[in-house]
Amino acid sequence: MPITRQDLAKLADLQEQDRRIDVLAAALALVPQDIAALRGELDSEKGRLAAHKDKATQTQLRKKEKELELAKQEELIRKHTSDLNQVKTNEAFKALQGEIDRAKVQAGELETQILVIMEEADALVQDEKKLKADFARAEADVNSRVGVLEARKSEQEAQLAAEKSRRESMTQGIAAEVISLYEQTRKRRKGIGLSKLKGNVCEACHMTLPPQVVINVAKGTTLITCDSCQRILFSTDPAPGAPKGASAPAA
Repeated sequence: MPITRQDLAKLADLQEQDRRIDVLAAALALVPQDIAALRGELDSEKGRLAAHKDKATQTQLRKKEKELELAKQEELIRKHTSDLNQVKTNEAFKALQGEIDRAKVQAGELETQILVIMEEADALVQDEKKLKADFARAEADVNSRVGVLEARKSEQEAQLAAEKSRRESMTQGIAAEVISLYEQTRKRRKGIGLSKLKGNVCEACHMTLPPQVVINVAKGTTLITCDSCQRILFSTDPAPGAPKGASAPAA
């Protein structure tokens, strides 16, 4: 495919522009991930607070259950105490008194358990206040950092749009088939569609090329690709037969 050294120089500039665009696009792609990570941290804090509230709720339910059990024992004590006046035998009196004593023991144990649960509930209330304060600070911090990231995203989007526009103007004057080959190769070769010759070696894949290929690349009149990596080759060395000190395409 016929080409000029000027076209190759333009392609080299275009590749540098594409590298800038790729760096910007990669940075831009990370912003949503960073925001998601920050919000994930906040969700973890929110989960801790919710778990704590659930524990506090369960503690109150345990207290209520114990209070209901205590109420039953106290009612049993009152009933048996009233029944003592109705019994007619000593054996029945002793049996009923034994029921009352056992109910009192159980009631005493329940009262102790309720006191322990109340202490636990009070501690949970204090812990919840601290967790809420910690969550409020974390939420404010995350919202602030997300705001910074979103502002950065807007700046990067504007910069990326400008660089893409500049890139579009850089393709003007280069044959469509050359651009097409470059872009296809770039897509296949990790974003690098053009490779510079360093002496007789392809800088991209480090393949040593035959002397005639090196000469033809230096002439810059035909589009030549590397046999190893298929990237378009260009050289900044003076073309064979060019006057000494003649300019070469920019790298």
